[in-house]
Amino acid sequence: MYKGYKLIQEKHIKDVNSDCVLLEHEKTGAKVFLMKNDDDNKTFGIGFKTLPKDNTGICHIIEHSVLSGSRKFQTKEPFMDMVKISMATFLNALTFPDKTIYPVSSRNEKDFKNLMDVYMDAVFYPVMKKDRRIFMQEGWHYELENAEDELNIKGVVYNEMKGAYSVPETTLYYRVNNALCPDTVYAMESGGEPYEIPNLTYENFCDFHSRYYHPSNSYIYLYGDCDMEERLEFLDREYLSNFEKEKIDNFEGSQKPFENTKNVFDEYSVSKDEDTKNKTFLAYSSCFGESNGLKDGIIGKLLSEILVDMQGAYLKEALLKANICEDVSSISMESTKFSSFGVYVINSEREYLDKFKEIVENVLREVVKNGIGKEKLIAVLNRTEFSIRELLNSTTAGVEYFFSIFDTWLYGGSPMDSLTFDEALSEIREDILNNRLLERVIEEKILNNNHKAFIVLSPSAGLNDKKDLAQKEWLKRYKDSLSQIQIEKIIENTKNLIEYQQTESTEEQKATIPKLKIEDIDKETLKIPNEVEKIEDITVLKHNIFTSGINYVDICFDLKHISKDEIVYLSLVENLLKSLDKKSMTYKDFSVETFLRCGGVSTSITTLTNAKNREKFVPKFVVSVKFLGEKLKETVELLKVLLKETIFTDKNRIKEEVLSIKGELEQDVLGAGHMYGINRAKSYFSNKACYDERFKGLDYLKFIQDLAENFDDRIDNVLEKMKFVYNRMFKQNETIVNITTTEENFEEIKKAFVECVKEFPRFEDISYDFTFERENLKEGIATSSDVNYVTFAGDLKKLGIEYSGSFSLLSKILSTTHMHNNIRAIGGAYGAGLSITRDSEMLMFSYRDPNLKSTKETFNSVGKYVSEMEITEEELESFKISLVKDFNPLLTPKHKGYTSMVMYITGSDEKELELYLGQLLNTKLEDLRELGKVIDEVLSQDGFVVVGNTNKIKENSKEFKNIVVLKK
Repeated sequence: MYKGYKLIQEKHIKDVNSDCVLLEHEKTGAKVFLMKNDDDNKTFGIGFKTLPKDNTGICHIIEHSVLSGSRKFQTKEPFMDMVKISMATFLNALTFPDKTIYPVSSRNEKDFKNLMDVYMDAVFYPVMKKDRRIFMQEGWHYELENAEDELNIKGVVYNEMKGAYSVPETTLYYRVNNALCPDTVYAMESGGEPYEIPNLTYENFCDFHSRYYHPSNSYIYLYGDCDMEERLEFLDREYLSNFEKEKIDNFEGSQKPFENTKNVFDEYSVSKDEDTKNKTFLAYSSCFGESNGLKDGIIGKLLSEILVDMQGAYLKEALLKANICEDVSSISMESTKFSSFGVYVINSEREYLDKFKEIVENVLREVVKNGIGKEKLIAVLNRTEFSIRELLNSTTAGVEYFFSIFDTWLYGGSPMDSLTFDEALSEIREDILNNRLLERVIEEKILNNNHKAFIVLSPSAGLNDKKDLAQKEWLKRYKDSLSQIQIEKIIENTKNLIEYQQTESTEEQKATIPKLKIEDIDKETLKIPNEVEKIEDITVLKHNIFTSGINYVDICFDLKHISKDEIVYLSLVENLLKSLDKKSMTYKDFSVETFLRCGGVSTSITTLTNAKNREKFVPKFVVSVKFLGEKLKETVELLKVLLKETIFTDKNRIKEEVLSIKGELEQDVLGAGHMYGINRAKSYFSNKACYDERFKGLDYLKFIQDLAENFDDRIDNVLEKMKFVYNRMFKQNETIVNITTTEENFEEIKKAFVECVKEFPRFEDISYDFTFERENLKEGIATSSDVNYVTFAGDLKKLGIEYSGSFSLLSKILSTTHMHNNIRAIGGAYGAGLSITRDSEMLMFSYRDPNLKSTKETFNSVGKYVSEMEITEEELESFKISLVKDFNPLLTPKHKGYTSMVMYITGSDEKELELYLGQLLNTKLEDLRELGKVIDEVLSQDGFVVVGNTNKIKENSKEFKNIVVLKK
């Protein structure tokens, strides 16, 4: 049946609605797993067990490098070429502690086959082993353009990991793995420790690929509605049959249990002038031994939820009440051979370590002694079941299952054992509810287990500055030790790399990349069933969509009657809503009741632009809920408790949550500074962005930091403001009830939710003016990050220019050519992009960028590049084809309903999408070139913001009107 492959196992798994087949390639021993079903979003993946022996990031650098040219696909970056021209719904590569995987998805049959071919050729026949410049660009290299210059180190992964390690949790996660399993591969940082990456040699890099990237060490995966036999024949004919079976040494290592617990002390870097008080992380982590797969994974998640993550979790509550930290979170050895449980505290002190241990173990003993409440157990089990049911309707189900199966497959088990969710949950549920399974695990594998590590991660002011200085001094000594001939060789290598980076692939090389034609694609735009019904002041939207038995409802409250001075309090109310006691139950009981009654309740504030007048926007408060039909009444009653009974009096509880919010926002700025920078730059000209700044941007962060620092002085006033806002924010008039379900459930759900909304008061129709004072502050936001996020925002509306589908095309071209080539490939940043939005805003950003000024110069050169842009008709058509999928995106039932509601509120419709798609498809090269002058005019608005390294910002102080040192 499967020629060239041996059948190992075959069965239908109802949990994933798939016929599953496990095979082994007869000639090479390659492992192959098929999931046959009717999902048109087909997925292919290939993975390899990759075991690093040091912290040089060899696995990560190879993951980047194999995608930079291969035997059949001969451009410099076939991966980026497919990003430019493919209709892929998922296209990525990922490095884990013990594996490297390459998944792709597409709904287009021809595109799917092309992607498979590109990825298979990349992993087995990469050019990187013949062209050292790929290693230099993606990994690291010495940079020296002139003999008198300083010797520097650059590289994409090198800078990516400098950015990753700017977030303290990255160091903490690595130290936990390293501490618990020192005798295994998990003691190493597969992504690379930044200051160790330059120890990797090109020879070791090539040898590692030869050792591990072989079919005998491969795990191949096919999912969805495709001709599996034809795809298997292709894999055998084109790739697998070219190899012989080899024995690969791929043992991760074994770890003996510890006889004694271990203390580990380490440091992370903060800015040299930053106060280090109360910024230590303390972690308690226990290794359970080798994982038994799916059940152990579920048990670990349940323990983390009950003990740490849910509202009122035992450990979180006790640790916060002890006043030894600002926040508490769980930590575990995910995506490894071992299972573990861990908890860590944020913004603490080293001196609290013994008290931290004592609290954790006392609480766990109490949990074992008294047991976990049955309702709490049922609630977390229900939540897990809901997540599994929703995964079946996920837009990336094929990719998610690919990730999941490695939990057993990589370690010699069957991938099918990672997919039998119902069976595993059923057995666990029985054992948890009737045999104290979780209490036994806590006692045996945490309390009575010496295989534990206690981690202290302390802040060190200017630590990375010292490391950078030491590296700089070493580079100077190294350069001084070189002969003239050796220096000339480094200069020659640098020039060769720059020439390689600046030289476009030839037409012959470009011709090797597989392309779709217009006739290969479906040009349908998004169509979502939507019926509108007015019931007095309430609008009901109905989306008749199959939802696998789950009902989705969004209640969308208008916020025009909340003034701009109240926005920060509105946001704080939203942040605290589920975390405070109610009149009829505690916040802990509310958390349990939520998952006893439904699949979850979420809240959000959003601002939506009017499609007919982009200067106007409306703020909305959205409450979203998902539930099964039999739980309708209970779900509605729960929402009433949330929206009508929340009490704002418990100052201690509010302080705990404010400190937690503060910590999360501060970490967000370090990890996603480009998002904060872009919105800040937009706020220089956009009233909507000014509003956004106050509920989720840097303005809100400053408000939260001030409240945390001066809590006792501020809290009484803040409480009054929150109570006032809470009592006014939910009103009957202008409310939308958005229902996504099947026809038979609709009327009953509509009746229940409309009656619920009618219980809220009707307020007079007040509409505050959301015009803000705006000024181009041209800010540098200085942080402890080791990298930069350079951003720009400009307003096309000022020039009288409205959005067109052509802008979507131009954004894609610029992001994947000019921005990528100059900022990532040459500049060494991890990423860069440009987007011209439907609000007629031009946005640019770099991500984990070692540079500042050169990136800004690239931004400023965009207009000239567009005016002189050279691109063939075939290339232009390929770019257009790749964008068609954006006009009919893959959406879950829940997101279809929500998207339709947003379109209704903004005044968008299917005709608008058809108009933009038509404009896109009819765009000519001359049309794009004419936009070059427009871009120059937008750039003259000079809306730059940089979030990043304090030293870099200060060195470039002339680039800014204001420099703001972000407190932490």
